[in-house]
Amino acid sequence: MFSLSKLAVRLPSTIVGLALVSATVMGGLSWYSAKSSLVSAVQDRLQLAATATGHGIALVADQARSDFAAAASHPQVASNFTDLIETLDPAKPDYAGILAAFRAPPTPEARLAFDGTTTNTMYGRRHVKVQEVARRLLSQPGYADLLFLDPDGRIVYTATKGDDFAASVKDPALRDTSLARLFEQMKGAAPDAVSFADFSAYPVGGAPAAFIGKTMNRRANVAMGTAQAVERAGYIVMRLTPALFDATLAQRAGLGETGQVVVAGADGRLRGKPPLSAGIAAGAPVSELGIAAERLAVRAPFSYEASNGRHMAASAAVPVLGANWTMLAEQSEAEALHAVDALSRILVMIGLVVLLGTAALGLLMARAIVRPLGALTTAIKALAARQALDEVPGSRRRDEIGDIARAVVMIRDLSLEDAAQQLRTTEAARLREEQARRSLLRDLADRFEVSVGGIVARVSGAAEGLSGASGAVTQAVEGTASRSVSVAATARQTSGNIGAVAAAAEELGATVSEISRQVVQAAGMSAEAVAQAQAAGSTMAQLSAAAARIGDVVGLVSQIAGQTNLLALNATIEAARAGAAGRGFAVVAAEVKELAGQTAKATDEIGRHVAAIQSTSLGAGDAIAGVTAQIEAMSQVTTGIASAIEEQGAMTHEIVRQMAEATDGTTAMTRDIGEVADAAGTAGRAASEVAQVSDDLSDQCARLRQEVDVFLASVRAA
Repeated sequence: MFSLSKLAVRLPSTIVGLALVSATVMGGLSWYSAKSSLVSAVQDRLQLAATATGHGIALVADQARSDFAAAASHPQVASNFTDLIETLDPAKPDYAGILAAFRAPPTPEARLAFDGTTTNTMYGRRHVKVQEVARRLLSQPGYADLLFLDPDGRIVYTATKGDDFAASVKDPALRDTSLARLFEQMKGAAPDAVSFADFSAYPVGGAPAAFIGKTMNRRANVAMGTAQAVERAGYIVMRLTPALFDATLAQRAGLGETGQVVVAGADGRLRGKPPLSAGIAAGAPVSELGIAAERLAVRAPFSYEASNGRHMAASAAVPVLGANWTMLAEQSEAEALHAVDALSRILVMIGLVVLLGTAALGLLMARAIVRPLGALTTAIKALAARQALDEVPGSRRRDEIGDIARAVVMIRDLSLEDAAQQLRTTEAARLREEQARRSLLRDLADRFEVSVGGIVARVSGAAEGLSGASGAVTQAVEGTASRSVSVAATARQTSGNIGAVAAAAEELGATVSEISRQVVQAAGMSAEAVAQAQAAGSTMAQLSAAAARIGDVVGLVSQIAGQTNLLALNATIEAARAGAAGRGFAVVAAEVKELAGQTAKATDEIGRHVAAIQSTSLGAGDAIAGVTAQIEAMSQVTTGIASAIEEQGAMTHEIVRQMAEATDGTTAMTRDIGEVADAAGTAGRAASEVAQVSDDLSDQCARLRQEVDVFLASVRAA
């Protein structure tokens, strides 16, 4: 065991301890300096990412404003804006019909594709030209809708015809939205100014919405020969969604696996969907990311605790269409500072190498000092034990160890002189003690011969009795072993017979299991066939319904052809009244009438084909229903067979289990009988060993007697 009081331990421990302290201090300083530099670099990188993404967001917003301004100044929009306001008048009789027609398509995409040509209204004809411009504009991501408002805030046009179509910004549903706030801004803005209202909840589209808008003006003649006056005709507005910025926020170059940039408004809510934060949508508060809202006003880098660990973040302010937004670039601290972990491992490895080298050096130095001291200590111990000491190790050294060795030589010489004097003084006393010792030994030899001789005689008699008993035990054990072998052979034969029966039962069980598996497979195939037949029946029903809908469409086309024919007839009559001036129009009317007749014939032919499809579909559906009923009956029969096979398999497995238990019992009995035979053999060997030991004991008693005689003779002669 090591002891700290020994130089062999204290010297290397001191050296290693000093090296450990030095390595720890230097490594700690290096690690802290490297981490500080890396943290500063990460903060600069996050700040740069926030600033760069902010510039990208601002460019996207400016592009949206440019696209909106181009659409607002488009000739088809400017020339039809006033007409759309005037023709969608609640006081006119066709107002309800116009709303119903434009709201009829079921989805926003369908309503955007519907241009209104079939409404046969002035609003529809003006709408066609504007809708074409709106469709091109809204093809960009994030451009959700284009709206026209009259001077009172009534929405007279939207491209997607949502719930806000024909509503007013003063209605309860829209009163507190960004659209209402934008309307108030535009009323007081300059004629050509573009206004912006930041994102907030909006009842159309299912996502927060922001709005860009401007005033639409018109010129009117005040009097002949005077300048035209500029009047405010209404307002044009484009609705934006957070999807406008998704592509910009998705660019995460230089942010690793966990880094992302998010954008938030002054209200502390997100203006775009975070690329890596699943389940957090645009419009959610930044607190759902683990960032306190007051952090948005701080421009210094900071850290915060997110749901997946600690994150580092940096922010940058960005103006977007006049609104002040904040860009936040963030990344998990574990990924951002992973280089610190690598540096820590390197420093630990370097420290271990330094410690190992220092420990080796300490051990070498300690051995150079301790080994001579150890040899000198051994010499001193030998001297203390009064052993012969011809030479003291280290007596020729020139250092402190040599001084100690030479002092030991002086002590040795003085000890030898004292020992010689003591030897001369005690020699006479030794001779007197020798005479007394010899007299005492002769008395002890006599008493020893009397006592030990009797003991040896008794042990010899006991050894002879033990030899006879061991012979009887050996005969009994041999008989037991012979009978055990016979019983074990019988038990093994019985176990083999039971094993054969069990194997046959297991083969029967395997056969039953295979039959059961095939029956279950057949039942599954029947069920699958039923499902496929039912699916085919459903498909035929859908085909029949589709044919019915085609018939309805054909009827509608036929009706339109009739109306077209009637209009052509009226046009012919009007052309005849116009005389020579209407001849060209009469020719066109005749061609239209002929085309209407051809359309009616085509629709009749299509109607006959659709009726044939419906009849065939109904017949196929009835046939498939009959097949389905037959397959279901077959599936029920297969299920009954599977149940019976399963019961037979259970009975077979029970037989196998009972035969296995019988086999196990027979095997256990055979093993027990074998153990009895082994025990009998062991007992026989033990009896033989006892007999051998008794013989050896007799021999040893004889030898002991001889040795006692020799010992006593030696003692008496001493």
